[in-house]
Amino acid sequence: PYMSEKGQPMNQPRGLIAERLFVDELDLINSPEQYNQIDYYKAGDIKYVDVNEDGKIDDSDMVPIGFPTVPEIIYGFGASVGYKDFDFSFFFQGSGRSSFFIDPTSISPFVNERNALRIIADNHWSDENPDPNAFWPRMSVQTVANNEKQSTWWLRDGSFLRLKSVEFGYSIATKILKKIDVEKVRFYASGTNLLVFSKFKLWDPEMGGKGLGYPPQQIVNIGLNFNF
Repeated sequence: PYMSEKGQPMNQPRGLIAERLFVDELDLINSPEQYNQIDYYKAGDIKYVDVNEDGKIDDSDMVPIGFPTVPEIIYGFGASVGYKDFDFSFFFQGSGRSSFFIDPTSISPFVNERNALRIIADNHWSDENPDPNAFWPRMSVQTVANNEKQSTWWLRDGSFLRLKSVEFGYSIATKILKKIDVEKVRFYASGTNLLVFSKFKLWDPEMGGKGLGYPPQQIVNIGLNFNF
């Protein structure tokens, strides 16, 4: 029944349930074989749950996990206010009830001479740090297919709230300005993508699972408007 699509939301992701990282060789021997490739995963690699209890890990152990990959809620709100010669406006944009998977192939250190992100350098499994819940499995100069399966290990909450735009202005209109045919001068400062609130802290949540992509730009403007 858990493999049925009936009753599931559209864009519902499915994946393996990650239990932890393998502790040692004895842990490997006493665990269900994963994708018939026991020679290709080692201590420090991801250990998955045998959902159907058939003694092996394969695609039949994939279950619905997380929220849909397309947000179920998109929202925004803002306001514009003015007082005497001052004006202020802002707009927040957000999304809720969505999930994404970190793409380990896009951030794997050493593969294709790629450097390691700080989170990987500081929190990975090794003989000196055999943490079964470390963020990154054992390191390798080659991709480890076992650790790239879509699973709860890489699942993250994609919900966020972003301060999309904000602007503050001050306008002056004097007799001196009118003598030079200027009706009003407005000083302003504005910004775009200045803040984002999210449970996900590794990079901008709108980038999804590809941490080495180009993030949304933060832009700050300062300027003058002249009304003639």
